[in-house]
Amino acid sequence: MSNESNMSDDLDSSSSDDKDHVTNICFMAIEIDNEVLSLNDQSKLSYDELHDAFESLYDKFKKLGHKYSSLKKSHACLLVEKYALEKQARIVIDSDKVKQLEEENKALKENLDKLNTTLAKFTQGSKILNTMLINQRCAFNKRSLGYQLKRNQKYFKNYFVKAKKII
Repeated sequence: MSNESNMSDDLDSSSSDDKDHVTNICFMAIEIDNEVLSLNDQSKLSYDELHDAFESLYDKFKKLGHKYSSLKKSHACLLVEKYALEKQARIVIDSDKVKQLEEENKALKENLDKLNTTLAKFTQGSKILNTMLINQRCAFNKRSLGYQLKRNQKYFKNYFVKAKKII
């Protein structure tokens, strides 16, 4: 049993060594990536030179920061103006549509008035025709005029004479 425990310890230690080795390789790769390599190792800058370079970079940073903030403000103003213009454009488009719809509405009202007038004339004409049909009587019926009807009178007498042939 002790043999088995020694073997398992050896296996654990070897796997632990492998993990450490892989970890060390990773750290070395990260360190190499982070290092700033220069081709000229002779150009060693003094503290004053580095300080001056830092101040110039810092001044550029401040200028760019101010420029960024002013551009950000102008961008916000432009967005507000854009939304206002879009709203006005919608209103203009809507007003054009409203004008077009008003013109169409007027034309439809005029057409409706014409149709109503025609329908009223037709209805009135229909009423008059019905009244005439109800009150009509035969053309030869003359009772209400004081005419006395003969008993054997023919209603349909031929009033036309046939033409003679001319030779």
